[in-house]
Amino acid sequence: MPSSSRRKVKIVCTLGPSSSTEFQIGTLLAEGMDVARLNFSHGTHEFHARLIGSVREAARKAHRPIAIMQDLQGPKIRVGALPKGGLELKAGDTLLLYPEGSTPKTSTHGKILVPISAEIAQSVAADTQRGARILFDDGKIATEATQVSGPEIVADVLIGGRLTDHKGMNFPGTPLSIPCLTEKDLVDLKFGMDHGVDAIALSFVRSANDVVTLKEMLRKLSPNPPLVVAKIEREEAVDARDSIIEVTDGLLVARGDMAVEIGAERVPIVQKQLIRTCHELGVPVITATQMLESMIHSPTPTRAEASDVANAVFDGTDAIMLSGETASGSYPAEAVRTMSRIAIEAETAREMNSTRADIQPLPGSTVDAIEHSAAMIARHVGAVAIACITHTGSAVRTLSRYRPETPIVAIMDNEAVLRRLSLSWGVRGVLVPKIGSTDDLFTMVETSLLAQGWAEPEDLVVITAGIPTLRRGTTNMAKVHRIGPHLGRS
Repeated sequence: MPSSSRRKVKIVCTLGPSSSTEFQIGTLLAEGMDVARLNFSHGTHEFHARLIGSVREAARKAHRPIAIMQDLQGPKIRVGALPKGGLELKAGDTLLLYPEGSTPKTSTHGKILVPISAEIAQSVAADTQRGARILFDDGKIATEATQVSGPEIVADVLIGGRLTDHKGMNFPGTPLSIPCLTEKDLVDLKFGMDHGVDAIALSFVRSANDVVTLKEMLRKLSPNPPLVVAKIEREEAVDARDSIIEVTDGLLVARGDMAVEIGAERVPIVQKQLIRTCHELGVPVITATQMLESMIHSPTPTRAEASDVANAVFDGTDAIMLSGETASGSYPAEAVRTMSRIAIEAETAREMNSTRADIQPLPGSTVDAIEHSAAMIARHVGAVAIACITHTGSAVRTLSRYRPETPIVAIMDNEAVLRRLSLSWGVRGVLVPKIGSTDDLFTMVETSLLAQGWAEPEDLVVITAGIPTLRRGTTNMAKVHRIGPHLGRS
């Protein structure tokens, strides 16, 4: 069995120029990619359409369910076009921020002109107060607003540096009223739905309402909408994290923008809090940003990066994400291989692994009681797998919440739902013909596990299902089953 099959934590890989061909994507799959992330801050629809086709074909050849996550750009606040070489800013300089393409109305005397995205300038100015901090280029340049006359802002430079075209801006401590979904996002969203993406990552979430709004929109577009993954990067989202987790299908801890917004010193604690709450509620959580950043240019990681990945695993994250490492780096396959090896080592150190926390079943929930019991039974009898017969994936996600040592196998007849389980900790899946009756249920489980090499004749497995109807939401049975000695590998 490949080492990546033993890994419980999932790996999300961002695709880009370094991973755009079917061969390159197939290599990432072989090294352990579980979810392909498409970053819609970059690339054309034609480019992303080719990526989607290549992912689907590579997954088909590898006989693996791979999820595709569309990451929407959101209202990214950026500097506009600047003079060639950028602007060298010094402490004490005064900036005039104005909408790109317009003529400033505020006096320009003694000020350095900095155009910003025209579509957001008015809204940003309306939210900004005198004394507000305005950061550029991931916080490398710091300024303070001294005058606001919408859509223009005058700011004094506190910490200087070279500012170049299209660098990002942050307004830490300033609640922004810009909608999460921009006009670009709505166009990209339709593209994603038309191409069958499995999850939508929503950028710059501020409140639970942002997530609810997107989910309602998706339900109108499809009877089987993709998962919604809320990205936590704004200070408002950190403050509203519990209510956001309650309504979202998944969470992405976007540590880059979060560090600029709340301070890098707070990020490790917030990361642990977010992962802990998601784990308790059974919501898949992805830890992201600069996990193996040095591997963009180096074939090996730093010791600090290896520790960062391992600590995310110890925290109990469902998935860990690579960004530039696989999208534009020189060593994409090596980055995935390295991340997989670190995760496996961390999972092996169970005495340090907080994912073994004692999560209890929700009162009154039959599914929770069954899956919690299945995890304990499997450990006590030495089962090689827990096979969940499921239609919606809910029972499997519930079982994943209890972090069993025994491998989880989802057996289902819906390929789209099976792909979405790629985000959930410890879950592997098998697609079977339509599940209609219980007559051949156990034979189907045996055949599936043997074919994948996840069990041998005479092995014990634990099976959960809804008996006798096998209808959705009817899980009521956990059975210890011995695979027949007459069966062999298919």
